[in-house]
Amino acid sequence: MPKHKDELVVSEKKFENQLIFLKKNYDLVSLDNFLNFEKNNAHKICITFDDGYKDNLTHALPILVKLNIPATIYVATKFFENEFDLWWYELQDYIWSDSKNIKFSYDGKNYDILSKNENEKSKCFMQLRGIIKKLDRENQKKFMNIVTNKIERKEYKDIILTKEDLKSLSLNSLITIGAHSHNHLSLKNLTEEDCLKEIKKSKEILENLINNKINHFSYPYGTEDDVGEREFNIVKKLGFKSAVTTSVGKPTKNKLYNLPRIHINQNTSEKILKFKLSSYYPFYRKIRELINF
Repeated sequence: MPKHKDELVVSEKKFENQLIFLKKNYDLVSLDNFLNFEKNNAHKICITFDDGYKDNLTHALPILVKLNIPATIYVATKFFENEFDLWWYELQDYIWSDSKNIKFSYDGKNYDILSKNENEKSKCFMQLRGIIKKLDRENQKKFMNIVTNKIERKEYKDIILTKEDLKSLSLNSLITIGAHSHNHLSLKNLTEEDCLKEIKKSKEILENLINNKINHFSYPYGTEDDVGEREFNIVKKLGFKSAVTTSVGKPTKNKLYNLPRIHINQNTSEKILKFKLSSYYPFYRKIRELINF
């Protein structure tokens, strides 16, 4: 696992406290319940997880069961075809492994990126992340080969849900399983044919594994750079009932394939959580984007 501070990680204690706060102040419902827009959605909230990590089963589920809170877990399916590389983890491991600058040549350009302290390493990771997430599967592997100067990719099998784990989760009445594409690629940067294959394959693999319909989808990365109208239409045509992004805003029945979400981590206090769930937060984000433009 990466040695640096992971912005996606929440401790069990913090997660439970966040859920307790949410349960006291909001209506925590399943995704299917949430999509019933005939009822008042003002205080309805869905808990979601992306990718398909084992800690969803071993750490999150016991807390969800204890508090009787439903959740949706969106799973990338390449893991069920014995592909356990995770470039974002490997890249983090590589950058944080020492204090040398990251030097390599790629696509006719020479890179010499500062990577001596925590701040430089974070900036380095984000710079390389911006390049690699626009690539298809094969070019991602080639890029990682060049950056790390290694052909063999690291595997993270131990932190990924197994087929048995997935089936166990799917049998729990609190859990909804959703699709998260096959290779976890930025769909907007793929051809339409490849995009369709990525989404359709994940749906088919999951339905075969859990012997149940997969009705919900989560776009990998989920920003406006990674998903757009083409992807919304493809998901709709494939028979999904909904799809979520990482953009913020007000969810409506006109945005079933472009549903907003907010991100929480270890630093998300009750005050921040309340603010992120308020109607002011989307405006705050827009102002920040304009300032940083």
